[in-house]
Amino acid sequence: MIRSVILFAHVVGMLVLFGGLGLEWLTLNTLKRSRSREQALPWVNVFSALPRVIGIAVGLIVLSGIYLAARTHAYDAGWVRVSFGAMVLMGIIGGPVVRSRIRAIRHAADCDAPIAMLHILASDRLLRASLFIRVAIGLAIVYMMIGKPNPGDSLLLTGVALTVALGVDAVSAPRRAQLSAVGVQR
Repeated sequence: MIRSVILFAHVVGMLVLFGGLGLEWLTLNTLKRSRSREQALPWVNVFSALPRVIGIAVGLIVLSGIYLAARTHAYDAGWVRVSFGAMVLMGIIGGPVVRSRIRAIRHAADCDAPIAMLHILASDRLLRASLFIRVAIGLAIVYMMIGKPNPGDSLLLTGVALTVALGVDAVSAPRRAQLSAVGVQR
């Protein structure tokens, strides 16, 4: 019975994580398209709360994952070790790396900055790259949980996910810059 509850918590953590990442994507895009401060402020509040929600989800995933790995004696499995390392990488990329940018958006909203400032801050390339990387690595981890590849393949899969995320960001950045230059907000 306890294993089922822990496994359920693990799955719920993953659902909350991906829901939070999807909401982060929606929030950034909505902030960039907001026509007024009044329209943007609720989304700034959502964006400011997301790191806590995603952090709780990651904590739930890691703690339940530790229990499940211990229960099945899977600590020595390469995919488990790579998954834990990838979760730490996601935490670093989603936490300390972008924290100052999240605070800048919150500060701009609190200080009655013009809507153009919120557009600029929400268009920060590092925020977008961080989001792409976390989604790609999260999907790689889900695959590892299902496929249970060997350590080399697990590392390769994580590297490919990281490369694809950076490639998608690099390909979409010039298009976003062109659209912004002509005044089109996506």
